Amino acid sequence: MPAYKTGKKTQQYTTEFKATAVKLTHLAGATVKGVAESLDIHPFMLSRWRKDYREGKIMSDRRRKKLSKPMNLSENEKIAELQKKVKQLELENDLPKKVATIRRGGKSTKFRFISQFKQRFPIAMMCRFLKVSRAGYYAFCKRKMSRHKLIDDQLAYRIKQIFTKSRETYGSPRVHAELKRSGIYTSRKRVARLMREHGLKARCSRVYIKMAKLHRFYQSIKNIRKDMPKPTAVNEQWAGDLTYIRQGNRWLYLAVVIDLYSRKVIGWSMNHRKTTAVTMASLQMAFRNRKPQAGLVFHTDRGAEYRAHEVQALLSNYGVTPSMNRPGHCTDNAEMESFFHTLKGELIKSNHFSSEWDLRDKVAGYVQHFYNRFRLHSSLKYLSPVEYEGRAKEA
Repeated sequence: MPAYKTGKKTQQYTTEFKATAVKLTHLAGATVKGVAESLDIHPFMLSRWRKDYREGKIMSDRRRKKLSKPMNLSENEKIAELQKKVKQLELENDLPKKVATIRRGGKSTKFRFISQFKQRFPIAMMCRFLKVSRAGYYAFCKRKMSRHKLIDDQLAYRIKQIFTKSRETYGSPRVHAELKRSGIYTSRKRVARLMREHGLKARCSRVYIKMAKLHRFYQSIKNIRKDMPKPTAVNEQWAGDLTYIRQGNRWLYLAVVIDLYSRKVIGWSMNHRKTTAVTMASLQMAFRNRKPQAGLVFHTDRGAEYRAHEVQALLSNYGVTPSMNRPGHCTDNAEMESFFHTLKGELIKSNHFSSEWDLRDKVAGYVQHFYNRFRLHSSLKYLSPVEYEGRAKEA
């Protein structure tokens, strides 16, 4: 059959014309091809008009359009249809909560939002809520990456490296400080945004400390540290405390001594019993590592493990002045509480310890390698304790 190229478009033909053409094919002796040639149209087009006429889509003679009979749906089909409508309603109800914060943003912001949530919400629905066109969104997807986005990707790669190196314990302030130390200058809010977009969340959580029973202690040891200025050199003021760590079905007790000048851990000990022996061992390690001069102040809480005669005698032998919290003022030893909060949030809470020796090994690695040498402290101008002491010696 020869191809008919008339150059005419379908929309040029009126409904009346189509209906008349179809009626001509119904005359005696008439053929579709003959009628099409006489009207200068393609036979395939006329055949489609005949089909539309039979289905009631062409109604120039004022015939009523044939109504399709409703299908008798089964019970399962009805349930599936209802579930589909419920899901659609849930999406339409949840979407406004998501877009509420960016509806006043620019088109680029809205398009980025659509790209982020396109697996969850239909693109057409999001475009309608954000009042942008789908064509604009698809054009945005085809654009070349902007310079700002390229820098964001490079910065995000470096942030991930720092975050991994920190054992996933750094939040945006410390990551920002580490970037600055590396010579990369950017805003802290930008770092926070990139960490949020890439799901980088510091592995530190709120730690609730079990309060020991209160005892009545001797009132001879006062809190002399609260009236003293902050230390200006090492071995001026130390602090100690004891906490508990769960390993399997039992508890282990960790005693720690830190130098308040640099927050460096200078002594620690672990035991399965909460006795004076564990605090004595941590103090002896601190004395071996530091060899302090007389006049040092050692501050602790009012626990019996530090008030014991053996501990007080050890302090007296080294010329150390003891200091203790005021009754009911646990914040007097805030530096130790902060250290235990950090230790439990960054190491204990996210790890499983197969044995006591596994726990000891990981605590030793965290304290001696990571905490003292690499972890940045906001109170030390984002330096590690070892680095802070090293700079003090150079000065």
